[in-house]
Amino acid sequence: MSEVNLTPDLIDRTGDALHRVASVFNGEHLPFLALAAVPVAIWLWLFLSHKRENRFLTFAIFLAGMLAVIPIFVFQYEIARIEESLKGLLENLVLTTALTGLWVGFYEETAKMWIVKLTGRSFFQDIDDAIILSITVALGFSFVENVLYFYSIWNNAGIEESMRWFYVTFRSLGSMLLHIIASGIFGYYFGIACFAKPVLIDKLSQGKRFIFTKRIHQILHLKSETVFRDEKIFEGLIIAASIHAVFDFLMGMSQYFTDAGSSVIARIWLLLAIPFLVGGFFWLTYLLDKKEDHKTYCEVGEPDPLDQKSCEIHEPKARQN
Repeated sequence: MSEVNLTPDLIDRTGDALHRVASVFNGEHLPFLALAAVPVAIWLWLFLSHKRENRFLTFAIFLAGMLAVIPIFVFQYEIARIEESLKGLLENLVLTTALTGLWVGFYEETAKMWIVKLTGRSFFQDIDDAIILSITVALGFSFVENVLYFYSIWNNAGIEESMRWFYVTFRSLGSMLLHIIASGIFGYYFGIACFAKPVLIDKLSQGKRFIFTKRIHQILHLKSETVFRDEKIFEGLIIAASIHAVFDFLMGMSQYFTDAGSSVIARIWLLLAIPFLVGGFFWLTYLLDKKEDHKTYCEVGEPDPLDQKSCEIHEPKARQN
């Protein structure tokens, strides 16, 4: 019977997920909508001032990013069940928390990745565009998360008001920054994947060998840019999920010691997230400022890049003020 009811149940849960996303604009969520919008506006201003983008397109991508939470809502019971299974199978606190963080991080970053991929390669002129687009998707995702999270903690009578503001501040600065860093770094690798063939030719002309890509190209008889593109998308996803997992691990350990009444140890785990986020932010800004990320790559025809090592690469255009 479970197999027969799977499709209707999935449809119902999808409908419920859509309703939850739409509910962030309900009157009861209005104060939290404004509260969540402030950090989003600040982050958008910060990154869009880095590079002038089409404002309507940016808004549309932000709305698309909000939809990335839908698969999280649809499969939240399965996610929770896997988390509980990990806790049941493993008695080691550190290992259980780490694997749970990795699972949740991979799932959330995959959801955001599909939105980025569906948004389309046609919007990109350079790798930098892909980074900004991915960050915008992440902001849409975390915006919905924060509205619903703020609403839930404000209606939790067991939380003191001072702690409520602490959670709001931490979510606005910490968790939102985590989504920005993970998605932005994925966007870098996705941008390389979008320009796989000219980037591959450019790197080959610089003396890079790409032994793994060449071997897969020869064994499977796939185009080298296809192998290179999929390799970069997978690499970006793994790095983004790992960054997410480390942050969730730190938060999970902090929560465990908070529940155990060891507030000092809980704060230590929480404070460890600060240098981690600062380091991730500097990594992201480094990628945004890399000269090669602002190159406009030309379209390249046949033959395969591993046999053709020439292509005109346009230098970065002057940044608009």
